[in-house]
Amino acid sequence: MARDNFLYLQLYNDIKGKIDDGTYSEGAKLPSDEELKNIFQVSMITVKKALGILKDEGLVQRIPGVGTFVKERKPNVTEEIKEVVHSSSKKIGIVLEHVSSSYGLDLLYRIDQRAEEQGYKTIIRFSYYNRDKENDEIDFLINSEIDGLIVMPCHGKYYNPKILKLILEGFPVVVIDKKLDGISVPSVRTDNKQAIQELVKNLWNQGCKNIGFATSEIIGTSSLQDRRNGFYEAAQECNIETLPECSLTFEEIIYEHPVGEDNIRKAMDYLMEHKGKIDGIVCAEYSLMPAILEASRRIQAGVGEEIKICCVDGPSGLPITHMKQNEVEMGDKVIDLLISQINGKKAETDIMVPAIMIEGQKQ
Repeated sequence: MARDNFLYLQLYNDIKGKIDDGTYSEGAKLPSDEELKNIFQVSMITVKKALGILKDEGLVQRIPGVGTFVKERKPNVTEEIKEVVHSSSKKIGIVLEHVSSSYGLDLLYRIDQRAEEQGYKTIIRFSYYNRDKENDEIDFLINSEIDGLIVMPCHGKYYNPKILKLILEGFPVVVIDKKLDGISVPSVRTDNKQAIQELVKNLWNQGCKNIGFATSEIIGTSSLQDRRNGFYEAAQECNIETLPECSLTFEEIIYEHPVGEDNIRKAMDYLMEHKGKIDGIVCAEYSLMPAILEASRRIQAGVGEEIKICCVDGPSGLPITHMKQNEVEMGDKVIDLLISQINGKKAETDIMVPAIMIEGQKQ
């Protein structure tokens, strides 16, 4: 079989051709899924995807525990009606770590809206930062016969093998919020370096000369590494002195909860250590800011006043200067890339969308 098209489309075309030329006549039983897997040397996912398309087009009937059969052709069923039936079953699967008011809701709404405009329904699942659950949700979506997958991979030192397998098999996949270095897969993410650089320059414009960078300790997160790189590059360009980083623990919180005491203590120690010198703080993400503000309140360090503070992301109405990720544009790009793959066209491999600065109240 040629390798220049998606494997499931190749298998679909082969079986459809044999139905059309009578090799598989009406009522005939097709080879079992396992036999097709071995004949064409593809995965079971590929077999199920190809047979799913044939089923959606009304060419075959799949009877659990019995097999797949060629359906009887009904002359009164027009091509237009079959197209409507097929279109109504087009599905896109989405697996996200988590969404909140500070990031993700607008992105999710826009993806669903654009998918609807293209004739697709979305099935949305969440991993809640758990790799095993991420695998379960991907399996669920594949078994639901989705046409393509949008995934925000869980943090981790290594890439998820299940996602890599889908990519290598040519299944339409778009990664959001992260870049898989060394893997040719379309991805859409914020230009994190640009986002942090603008925050650093904003502090410089306010007269800050000694600034710190607050970040979390997540391993294998390209977005945080990009933000870290942007921080030091911008500080050097502006001739700003950088202080040691304030490293806090990332809390996998699904709902709003009080800030962890451990992070508050770390922030208090950091502010005390650099008291009298630090005049600005850049937070790699909004979730780190509450601990720093609470620490400052307890020891009267003046964060938000003498010490300027800013961050990436934040809920609507946040009175502190922050960079808002352009979630609407990201959603548009994600769907465009996925539909392009579904239609068998080559898609760009890495799209970065600039963030937008939201000015807060004067500190």
